[in-house]
Amino acid sequence: MNAYDQLLTHWRETSILGSCSALLGWDERTYMPRQGSRHRAEQLALLARIIHERLTHPQVGDWLQAIDASTLTEDQQANVREIRRTYERAVRVPARLVEELARVTTHAQQAWVDARADSDFPKFLPWLEKIVALKREEAQALGYAEHPYDALLDEYEPGATSRGIRELFSDLAQELSPFVAQLIEADRRPDTSLLHRSFPIEEQQRFGRAVAEAMGFDFESGRLDVTAHPFCTGIGPGDCRLTTRYSPSHFNEGFFGILHECGHGIYEQNLPAEHFGTPLGSACSLGIH
Repeated sequence: MNAYDQLLTHWRETSILGSCSALLGWDERTYMPRQGSRHRAEQLALLARIIHERLTHPQVGDWLQAIDASTLTEDQQANVREIRRTYERAVRVPARLVEELARVTTHAQQAWVDARADSDFPKFLPWLEKIVALKREEAQALGYAEHPYDALLDEYEPGATSRGIRELFSDLAQELSPFVAQLIEADRRPDTSLLHRSFPIEEQQRFGRAVAEAMGFDFESGRLDVTAHPFCTGIGPGDCRLTTRYSPSHFNEGFFGILHECGHGIYEQNLPAEHFGTPLGSACSLGIH
């Protein structure tokens, strides 16, 4: 195989490990027994270290260097560009930090669920402080021009900066703030009582699933389950998991969670399966997602 084919084979295998981690993460937040959190943290930490070792393996750099002299198609150029970007970010971050972030965030997830149930923020605060400290360390390792958050933001929205986000929201605030004030002062008030009455959860589940199907979500290639905070995760081709949470007295909570996550799920289900494990088969940014 040439350097490009070797690189893609390595990248696809690494992506399969990533999908294993995603499946463990989904299980942690849906069906995992409460007492399994400590062991799950070690599982995810180990996988994070192994994935990081593969992403930063010296052979990846050698393949990328060899490919520089190759003639590539437009699609191949896109794959190489995004793989190089990921590689150059990953090599700046120590494996120890990657492993510890996976471990701490897994413990913190369960702590957050408990704290939320008890409306006890101080119970979660120590974990939040640990995460912030680790993310600050990650930002320093990655490097940035103006603001530490730029290094972290770039992972989700390539090229975005704190300065650009501030300018965007500043412009929005000039238009939206007067509009909100106008709504607050308006004499006409919508009747929201219909949103706060008895809604049997079983009926909400049936209705939500029907709407998701009507929107285009394929339940032959996906699931809808319950969690403490709605999310969507794409495990791989033919396997996308949606979640929501239901309130027996507030219709919006479960239904709009389904609508939102269904949007993510339809995006995931329409990624080209033949390109799984490569940038061409992955979301290009969280904003587009």
